Amino acid sequence: MRRPDPNLPPSVERVNAISEELLSVIQYLEGYAANLRALDRQRHNGVGLKRLGFIEAAFRLSTKFPQYFPHWLNTAKFQNDLDLFNAVRSLVEVCRSLEEKAWNINVEASDMVYTDALEYYSQTQDAARRRVDSAESIYNELHGFFRSHGNRNRDEPTEAEVERDVKALLKGKKDGKVVVENVKPKMSGGKHKVIDEHFTDSAEFKETESMNSEE
Repeated sequence: MRRPDPNLPPSVERVNAISEELLSVIQYLEGYAANLRALDRQRHNGVGLKRLGFIEAAFRLSTKFPQYFPHWLNTAKFQNDLDLFNAVRSLVEVCRSLEEKAWNINVEASDMVYTDALEYYSQTQDAARRRVDSAESIYNELHGFFRSHGNRNRDEPTEAEVERDVKALLKGKKDGKVVVENVKPKMSGGKHKVIDEHFTDSAEFKETESMNSEE
């Protein structure tokens, strides 16, 4: 049985209405957005807590000693720029809060719909066991989503296994040796060899060779 949700999400109609309202806000802001790329953002000065303290100190001092302003800057412009920054920063915080609320609702909705699918799957599984017509084919199709694809090819050690063995050897926690050889591909093809040998009752020798390079 599905566990009761403490807070039911809004209706589909209400969610769609909210999305349309937000899209209209986004379209409005597009006229003011700078359309910055990642590299463009790096060229601009971001403001964290430390820089914010610097800005506020500079503004406070500039109101007492305005004579140090350059000719193109004055107290009024500095004040307007500071007010705009604080307003936009508040807008960003509101958007982050909106994203968090929307994600919480999304988690509730996804849990509900996934539970629906599991309950339907459980019923088809039970019907297939009772050999109900068409139930077995439905169950087989859904059961494919739960099948394991098996482990990866274990003919060679993984990088994580090699790193773990190297750390164990360096710390003296294991007896053995790890040898890594690499030959860059040439006309005859390259070769990469990893020997991970443990000094126990049995030793492992694992080797892989890369494919020949294209002629």
